Amino acid sequence: MPTILFSSLVEIIENFASNNIACELIKLGFEQKTEREWVYRNAKLIDTRFNSALNVPTHYETDYFIVLSPHKSKTKLQSLTVHIPGNWGSAEHGGKPRTLNISYASKQYAILRTLFEKNKKYELNFNVNYEVDHHGPTIDKPIIFVEIGSSENEWKNPLAAKIIAEAVFETINENETQNSEQEKYFGVGGGHYAPIFTRYALEKKFNFGHMLPKYKVDTLAKDTFTQAIEKNIESISKIILDEKGLNKEQRENIEKLAKEFKIKIEKV
Repeated sequence: MPTILFSSLVEIIENFASNNIACELIKLGFEQKTEREWVYRNAKLIDTRFNSALNVPTHYETDYFIVLSPHKSKTKLQSLTVHIPGNWGSAEHGGKPRTLNISYASKQYAILRTLFEKNKKYELNFNVNYEVDHHGPTIDKPIIFVEIGSSENEWKNPLAAKIIAEAVFETINENETQNSEQEKYFGVGGGHYAPIFTRYALEKKFNFGHMLPKYKVDTLAKDTFTQAIEKNIESISKIILDEKGLNKEQRENIEKLAKEFKIKIEKV
């Protein structure tokens, strides 16, 4: 049973993204049960009225969470993104330091794929990408953030909200075994928007769980590596290493940890 969380506090400009996606989801068949809860089959849509998606309340009983969220960037990139929250190092933006969440690689992949297809179908022409693990919260259930970026213009864009709503709706209705035969990967290297991993997902149907960017590789140690391998709904079969820009010491550290855990590495 998935639980989808959003905020209707549109007094906070960023929450236009969250609220608008939820409104589009409701149109797809969610039935209102209470002032702040809607239901579709076994899925719940809950208005938590969070003032920041970084501290969204997650005390609800569920199999996994999807958080409808704004995305911010200094470059104001027009984007539709999906990622697992979590902290490879310190926790400047919520959650616990050096603590990852539980990833749900097949669901994350399904959302990314459908975002890409809908973005093309409706000719929105936004960038569609994975993001690497970053920010809070830290919880004990699988959690996925789906975001519109990266400024007020995009947060208020009705077509962007419609696309994310349809991607989430199709994902929660997708047969649980549809991506079960695809191998699941831990991605290491590359930039914040995981360009190589996004391309491999869209072109080769690779399902990525946790993703560690190049700018956080130096924080990787046995504690966070263990979480990247173990904190997944589906077993990780291989590390995909985007080695561009990694130095010898960084590569050797990853190879040492992979050998200890008997995980294969594929360099791209």
